[in-house]
Amino acid sequence: MSADPRVPVPPADDVALAALDYVIVDVETTGGSPDRGHRVTEVGAIRMDRHGTVLDELSTLVDPGRPIPRAVTHLTHITQDMVAAAPPFEEIAPAFQRVSAGAVFVAHNAPFDHRFLTAELKRADFAGLRGRQLCTVRLARRTVPEIRRRSLDALLYFFGIPCEPRHRAFSDARATADLLLKLLDRVEGQGVDTWNGLQELLNRKATRKKRSALPRSMDWPEWA
Repeated sequence: MSADPRVPVPPADDVALAALDYVIVDVETTGGSPDRGHRVTEVGAIRMDRHGTVLDELSTLVDPGRPIPRAVTHLTHITQDMVAAAPPFEEIAPAFQRVSAGAVFVAHNAPFDHRFLTAELKRADFAGLRGRQLCTVRLARRTVPEIRRRSLDALLYFFGIPCEPRHRAFSDARATADLLLKLLDRVEGQGVDTWNGLQELLNRKATRKKRSALPRSMDWPEWA
C-alpha cells in the first residue's frame, strides 16, 4: 500500500521525542571554566524516558585534585574534607558513560555542564560527549512566556517543583528532570513531537518585545 500523500513524512533522520532517552545532568565545580584549570567536584545524572521513568542514575562526589575556593564551598556546602575520600573523575568516567550513552544530554545552561564533562572525560582518556544536546534555559525561553527570567530557581518556583538541597548536583539534576517533563509537555502542546521539530522551535527567531520607557530592576543571568 502506498503512503497517503496528504500525510507529511518526517525526514529519515528524524525521531519522535517520545522515542528518545534523556540524561539530565548537573555538575558542581571549583570554578567557572575548565579552560582555567577548574575541575568537577560532584556529578548528578538521571537517565529517563519521555514519561519520566528513571532508567539509570549516578550521584557521586569527585576529588577535583585542587583546592575548592571558599566562595564555592559557601554556595554548594562541598568542603575539601568531603572530596578527600571521593574518587577522581577517571574512576567514575565509565559509570557516567554508561548512564549517558545514546541519550540526549540535558542540563540547565547545558554548555557549562557539557564543557566541564567533556574536559574531564578527555583528561581521563575517554571519548568526549557526542550526540544530541538540549538546554532547558533555551527551551524555557520558547515555552514559558509567562515569566521574564528563566533561572532554575524562577522556573522551579513557577512550576512548583521542589529542590532540596539546592546547588548540589543530584538534587539539581532531579529538579531539572521534573522541569524538562513540564517543558516537553508544552512543546508537544504546540504540536511539536519530533527532535527536528524541536530544533526548529528552538532556532526560531523570537519576536522582539517593545521596549518600555519605565525603569525596571536589573536582569540577572537566566541560568543563575
